Amino acid sequence: MKTIIYARCSTDEKRQDVEVQLKELREYCKRQGWEYDEVSEYLSTYKQTPEKLQKILDLITKRTYDVFIVFNLDRFSRQHPSKTEKMLQHIVDCKCRFIAIQQNLDSDNEMLWYSFKGLWSYISHMYSQNLSERVKLGMKRAKAKGKHIGRKKGSKDKKQRSKKGYYKREYNLHIKTP
Repeated sequence: MKTIIYARCSTDEKRQDVEVQLKELREYCKRQGWEYDEVSEYLSTYKQTPEKLQKILDLITKRTYDVFIVFNLDRFSRQHPSKTEKMLQHIVDCKCRFIAIQQNLDSDNEMLWYSFKGLWSYISHMYSQNLSERVKLGMKRAKAKGKHIGRKKGSKDKKQRSKKGYYKREYNLHIKTP
């Protein structure tokens, strides 16, 4: 079975590393005896589908892969449950098996798939919303204590940024084979 594994972290800080996810995903594929390609990235998926993930979905549409594996459903998407649900349904409609190993969610197990995929999508979305609120509160608390948040006024940083202040990045899909 031709398999693709996908690992994602929101940031590339020391506290988060896609290698932890990739190790588990590789071991899972090896236990199954599956050949696999891997894609990883550091990007938030709260508001949009990352470019690399979209390319994977396009490859699945072309039936390049039989299985798509993620470590945890919230590593796949934290978008609104209806959007996540549409992406998952698209994968299954393209005759590709979807597995989230942390939740033991497998589209081949129809009873669990149809019973729990909506629930896990909702939980991933709520986790993201709660995380966002905690970060905003932490920033507000730090600002109230007089700590500076963000770039200093008059900074000469010329890097191109999005409206939210994040650096704009170029994304190339690099599929690694074992």
